[in-house]
Amino acid sequence: MDDEREDEAAELRRYEAEREVRRRRANAVSGRVATVASAAFLAFLTYDSVRTAVQARSRGDDWVYPPAVIAAICAVALVTLLTWAVRRVK
Repeated sequence: MDDEREDEAAELRRYEAEREVRRRRANAVSGRVATVASAAFLAFLTYDSVRTAVQARSRGDDWVYPPAVIAAICAVALVTLLTWAVRRVK
């Protein structure tokens, strides 16, 4: 009886360990996907804000605020995100 319970407990621990490994792997993949999506979104916002600032400057409109400021904020956020991602991989 005791051997059966020990075998069942060992099998349950092994199952839980395998499940934990799968959970960690899924979380790692979803974290990478979220990081890439965020980086792409920030890159697009930076590009769009810079383009808007250039167009506004060529028309003689205000181009520093908000387009250039938004571009700078998005660029800083993008660099911060990429730096964090690179350091986390290492």
